[in-house]
Amino acid sequence: MYMKKLVFGGMLIVSAASLVGCGSQIGSSVRQAVSDNQSAQTLVEWENSEANPEALFANWRHEFMVDSSKRESMKTELCKELQALPAQDLTLFENEIRDENNRALVSGCKEELLAQVDEHFDEQRESMSVPGHALKAVQSRNSFRFPDNTQKRDMSNGYMAVRGDVARKEVVLTFDDGPHGLYTDAILRALKEVNAKAMFFATGKSVRTNPEALKRVAADGHVIGSHSITHACLGTSVACYKQMGNRNLTFDEAAAEVRGGHQAVFDVLGWVDPVFRFPYGETSKDLKAFLKTKSTGEFAWNIESDDWRTQSNEQLLARVLANVESQGRGIVLFHDIQRRTAEIMPQFLRELYNRGYSVVLLTAADPSAKYNSKLVKRKQQLP
Repeated sequence: MYMKKLVFGGMLIVSAASLVGCGSQIGSSVRQAVSDNQSAQTLVEWENSEANPEALFANWRHEFMVDSSKRESMKTELCKELQALPAQDLTLFENEIRDENNRALVSGCKEELLAQVDEHFDEQRESMSVPGHALKAVQSRNSFRFPDNTQKRDMSNGYMAVRGDVARKEVVLTFDDGPHGLYTDAILRALKEVNAKAMFFATGKSVRTNPEALKRVAADGHVIGSHSITHACLGTSVACYKQMGNRNLTFDEAAAEVRGGHQAVFDVLGWVDPVFRFPYGETSKDLKAFLKTKSTGEFAWNIESDDWRTQSNEQLLARVLANVESQGRGIVLFHDIQRRTAEIMPQFLRELYNRGYSVVLLTAADPSAKYNSKLVKRKQQLP
């Protein structure tokens, strides 16, 4: 998931320190993660939880490395507590279980835990009318095609998108935080089957980890912007203050995050669309002005999926469709680092089509803008 441990100016920020430890503390932390995920009202609130799995595992890794006397007891206790979770709750920890950085922590139960998660999603698929699979190239049997609907927006002096200025029954599909090494490809397959184009807001850290996945997004004709380097909270709110270790980033630090996300995409593709999404939607007056001076559109959203929350596939599908119908048009927020999102995508697209919605791709009015971003540095050509 998102990075809870960040380095700025040589200062290391580590959250969830109070939950480091072994024995029963691991069990209480695991259960707290499930509780906090369900009770959080917003993504930034969930990310600020000391029991967020990324923070927990980061601190457990630290404890594992510095105190060899606790290693076996930590491994045993962690496996025991994760194995005891209901499968749906266990999915909250799937990305951390898969993360190679956590191999030592879950070495005694990794395969069993992943098998438990896979069995859960196998059961979930049985209740879905359109097959989808995040890990395998499964044909969905979607035989319809959305009509082409590319719309241009002038971003030369900046552009603020909440609904994207689309008409009734038009939606813009957006995916944050990827590309993911597994789930992004499944989402691309679902989109391609039905001629749907989307906007992907990639983080620099994910781009550096999965450059080939980013190239596949580009090859399918989607718009690709950025979402900062590390998913840092860039604004000046209290939420950002807490998220960033009881400090707000300076303007220069925040601007570096914006530039760095764009640079990562540009370095892989040789272009980056002039669109940016602030993590958590947290920004500031100065950062908004900065994007305008860089001829870059700011993309928010008005249709939330809450796909970061543990829930059944049916619950996620019902939630996002209800939000689409409530708004009637606009920008839908998904995350392509969420397995459940990839699993429901084929049926979600069919539901959109059957309900008479059109999928819109928003692009810059100037087709050359993607090659001339004011946020990136180009490599010097040798004479």
